[in-house]
Amino acid sequence: MQTLHIRPSKSYLRKQWVSFTIIALLVVLVGYLFGLLVGIDEGLEVTIEITIYAALVASLFWISAMILSVFYYRSLSYEIQDDEVIVRVGIVTKSIKHVPYRAVTNISIKRGILDRFMFDIGTLNIQTAGMSGTTGAEQSLVGLEDFQAVYDDVVKKLHAFRGAMSPTTAEEDDAGSGEITGDVMNKMLEELRAIRKSVER
Repeated sequence: MQTLHIRPSKSYLRKQWVSFTIIALLVVLVGYLFGLLVGIDEGLEVTIEITIYAALVASLFWISAMILSVFYYRSLSYEIQDDEVIVRVGIVTKSIKHVPYRAVTNISIKRGILDRFMFDIGTLNIQTAGMSGTTGAEQSLVGLEDFQAVYDDVVKKLHAFRGAMSPTTAEEDDAGSGEITGDVMNKMLEELRAIRKSVER
């Protein structure tokens, strides 16, 4: 079994820092604008006070986010195996998520504005049958530097896995003949009875 061990790029951590800095500056800006509106009636002192409070809140958020993002970044790791993808993450509580290829319905690459124009990284989103019809992904491999190579490797292993799991030619011919066995009919009948009971209730 060939296992590919991957860690997110350091550019992902820098992207987080830039994002948190932008959010903190926006908080200060909103506080200043709100202070200006209130200051029209209350005076310049109120504008300054509100701006200072906004700056304090933004500073606390920024410092906390910068520190936590380092620990979060260090906790991230991925494994691309022959039959599944494993994502490890967690600062206090370590989470290990297994995404088996048999359940995968879609794989896509996502790149935001900062990803494309500043840091040249991408996110590999893996969606499974349990997440079909929703906007989210089962798992996301964030901060990938060589995202296209990771995508290609996952697709290659996914095809290899499904090829190994596919039925033999004889089984395919039987399935294509249009015949339904007695066992299948009985199971279908049981399902219909269960549905009928649920509807009647």
